[in-house]
Amino acid sequence: MKRGKVLFLTLLLLVGLLSGCASVEDVSKETVTSVETVFNAKPEKTNSENGEISFYLPSSMKIEKKDENNIILQKGNQTFILFVNPNEEQTSDVMYKAIDEKEFAVDQSYTDKERFGYVKAFEIEDKQYLVSVGIGGIKMTTEVKLGEMSESASEMMKIVSSVQY
Repeated sequence: MKRGKVLFLTLLLLVGLLSGCASVEDVSKETVTSVETVFNAKPEKTNSENGEISFYLPSSMKIEKKDENNIILQKGNQTFILFVNPNEEQTSDVMYKAIDEKEFAVDQSYTDKERFGYVKAFEIEDKQYLVSVGIGGIKMTTEVKLGEMSESASEMMKIVSSVQY
């Protein structure tokens, strides 16, 4: 009887642990949906500038470094790079095609009448992913753990979709 209880508790603990682990497929689907929602939403109002570029900067982020086309943002220990190429139209897919990897965990594009947007992510080391989100000539990139991918990607799309130049 005691052995049965131990086995039952062990199985219950194992099921609880496994159900708390998100699969790559689940996170990928969640990321695609959350980024699409932000892409289709009204852009956030800009509250920060870098020369000719204005953009929405969430209160949880700060600007670490700026140059003409790159803005390095920081959120805690996470670094984001916002790149703006004003020579590319918002309908351009050049930046999307430039991200080349053999196998993507996420590879989704979105379009409307005036914009071409995307999210791409691939594993760079165990459970660590490089995520890029963009619209036309605007791209934002960061490294995240699998469980943080959807939240980071949707926040990145908020910033990218707000960029004006």
